[in-house]
Parts: sequence; structure tokens; C-alpha cells
Amino acid sequence: MGKWTDKLYAASPVWLQQLGINAYGWYWSRRRLGPVFEATWRAYVERESWPPERMQEFVEQQLRAQVQRAYREVPYYRDAFRRQGVTEEQLERFALSDLPKLPFLEKAGLRANPEMILTERAARKPPAAFATSGTTGTPLRVYWDSAVHQHNLAVREARSYRWAGVSIRDPRSMIGGRPIMPQADSRPPFWRYNWWEKQLYLSAIHVSPKNVPNYVDALNRFLPVTMTGYAAGQFFLARLIQELGLAVHSPKAIITESERLEPNMRRVLETVYKTRAFEEYGNVENCVLATECERGRLHLHPDFGYVEVLAPDGLPAQPGQTGEIVVTGFANVNQIFIRYRTGDLAIASQEKCPCGRDALPVLEDLLGRQEDTVIGPDGREIACFHRVFQNLPGVAEGQIIQEAQQSFLVHIVPDSKYVETVNLEIQKRMAARLGAAINVEVRTTHAIPREPNGKFRMVISRVARKPASRLEALAKSPPDGY
Repeated sequence: MGKWTDKLYAASPVWLQQLGINAYGWYWSRRRLGPVFEATWRAYVERESWPPERMQEFVEQQLRAQVQRAYREVPYYRDAFRRQGVTEEQLERFALSDLPKLPFLEKAGLRANPEMILTERAARKPPAAFATSGTTGTPLRVYWDSAVHQHNLAVREARSYRWAGVSIRDPRSMIGGRPIMPQADSRPPFWRYNWWEKQLYLSAIHVSPKNVPNYVDALNRFLPVTMTGYAAGQFFLARLIQELGLAVHSPKAIITESERLEPNMRRVLETVYKTRAFEEYGNVENCVLATECERGRLHLHPDFGYVEVLAPDGLPAQPGQTGEIVVTGFANVNQIFIRYRTGDLAIASQEKCPCGRDALPVLEDLLGRQEDTVIGPDGREIACFHRVFQNLPGVAEGQIIQEAQQSFLVHIVPDSKYVETVNLEIQKRMAARLGAAINVEVRTTHAIPREPNGKFRMVISRVARKPASRLEALAKSPPDGY
């Protein structure tokens, strides 16, 4: 949605929001599920049984076509390859072993100018743009046309949903980053339903002890076959359901996204919902995907995007050694990502998976960015705060520190566009997530302290969580306003 439609949605009554969501759902179902989707997911199913040698040959063909396209159609890559001494003739014989000859694509420059990796044709009429969930005020814009969108869903249908025994066409629930409720103190229902895609969208910022019965009522009413969304958001809801002793619908599968699925989170999800949880790793840039098979291993999909796991010296990390994920995507032929440094860390495995999909490499471990969980005054838990800084001019970096349950300190590194009204906007966005009772102080700083890995933690909380009390929660539970 655009800014004006977001404002109109927030000011509308629930019934009008539902109409808007279903119109939106109709449009997106037509964009995401079409002929490209049908043909592509079936091709991914066929390739997963290939022997490794045949898969490598296919991947090299995809790589060769993508680097040639980049050289011929993207001025940025043409100049960058030439500076590295790579000629067009060499690209015609390009192999996986030649990848280290190409330069890295860095996030910093890409955030400032994401159009620089668009093909010349796409630059004249850019496809729809989507923002990554970055932690700075300038998240990366990623451009997808309908074919890329369908390709992205097709690989997930074939290698994520299908592996979990479900389909993306099945009724599903979602806890994601889009704020479907206008304010932290909004009244129930804390969900909206998209009839076109049979999707129950649950608010990620209202999961608190007093609100959980409304979430449970929605799950028991719409009976999703699959529960999807942020790993932390799904875990917070499941833990409160467990602590309050509520009876809840059991889906066929849970698929977690966006954050690492920790062992304790998996245990709670599978205990509460009496089903299996499957982990999925990907990015909005649409050039890497790892999904969990039925044997519990996390597989990479090199026919979707080729992954290098590199040590700090730029050489391939040894088995058991942590390295950075560097990706070259194949699905997007409009905005081309070659040797893109994601900043995510992983450990590659040389072991074969008992599932028999030997052409799909296994990750021993995936090390995501570790952030603390903020505990709101009413007990709600929120782990994702990137929207506080997203599309906010004047902020190069931002960090949120919770000092007490109602007290927050926000550090920002200003850039040349900074004005003091940015502070008020940050306070407003924080209140929209946690309620007007909080106190937010915003301070500018020259730099945010880094951790030993060279990164900074976006969210630090010094507040300990207390288990929910059933009697207290049920006494405060608001009536359903739907």
C-alpha cells in the first residue's frame, strides 16, 4: 500500500478495512499465482531429485546467463567487471569456479542507489518496489515484476510448503511485519481475513496476555491448515497460549520465517499446536532460500540462487567454520544481484541428508542477527522494530534500548537530511507499537557501539519477562469489537 492508502486504512472502521484487504488480496492473488507459478514450482520439484553433477551443470548455465545479462544490460556491472579485468569473452565460458574473479556487491552503496543494478530496460519502467527489513533509515528497495513474484512463491511451494505436507493454496494464518492495526491501543479484533487467499492475518504488535483470547478465537474460527510468519511472533503467541491454558486449533504444519527458529521456540510451538514446525530462511532480495526437509535438515537451493559461505579473508569457509552468506540470484532478471553480501552468517555442512536430496546442500547452522525482545507495559512482546526507522529521512542508523518497562532510549546516527522533527516521528512510531504510556528519549550520536562481529544490536532490553497469569489476563481481556 502507498502512504495515502495506509492513512485511509488506519482511519477506516473494521468492516471497511476488511473490504480493502479483500480488494488488495484479489490483486495480489492474481499477481502471485499465475502461469509462471504453475510451471516453475513443478520444475523445482523435478530438479530436487537430480544427482549433484546434473544440478551443478544446470546452476552453471543459470550463472553464465545471469553474468552475461548483467554485463550487457547493466552499466554498473559492465564497468565493475571491466575494472576486475573480466571480459565479455570470458563470461561466455564462465563457471562456478570463476565467481571469485567478480567483485562483491555491498549493501551500503546499494541502499543509496538500488536502481544501479537494474537492467537498462527495467530502469526505464521499474517494476513494483519492496523494502527490505533493514535496521537503518534507508532500507534497500527491491524491484519485482509479476514473473519474479510468481517464481519466488513457486520455489517456496515446491521446497517449503510441499516439504511440510501443505500447499500455499491451503488456508493459512500469518504473523508478519505489516501493521494491520493502526495503534497499539486499538480494540479487537486483532486480525483481518483475506478471503481471496484464505489468509488470516494476525497482528504482530498486539500479542499480550489480555489480547490472546481474541487470537485463539480467530484461529479456532478460521482453522488454518498452515501457520506462517515471523518465528518470534509465532513463538510469543504460542507461549502465552500455553501459559494461559487455552485450547487452540492444531494446524497441519507451522512454517517460520524471518528469524532463526531456536530450539526452545520449536518446542513450544510444537507442544502448543500439536504439529511439526519447519524453518525457512530467505530474503526480500529474492536471491537465496533455505528450507527444512522432513528429516530436519536445512537445505539450500542452488538452482534458485547460488550461495557462497565465505570466511573473513574472502575464501570459502571450511566445514564447521562460520562464514558470511554471499549470494548470486537467478530468479530476478530485472534487478540483478551478483556476489551480494547479505551480512548473515552460516556454517556449511558436508554431510548428506538422509532425505536423499543430495543436489541440495545442507547448512549445519544459520546464525541470524540476535536482538532482544521488548516487553510492553501490558506484557506484549515485540522483537521486530525495523519499521521505526524505515523510510525515515535523516537517520543513517538507529538503536532502541529499553531501560524499564515504560522507558526507552533511542540512539540515532543522523545524516545530512536530519532535522529535529525526526525525533517526534520516532516517538510517534514507538507509541503506535507499545502505547501512549511509554516514555521515549531520542539522542543523536556519532556512532553506535559494535559487537565483536562488527555489527550492532538494533534492540537491547533490560527488562525481564514474567509469565502470564491466566486469571489476570482473562479479567482484562477486551470484548471482540468485530
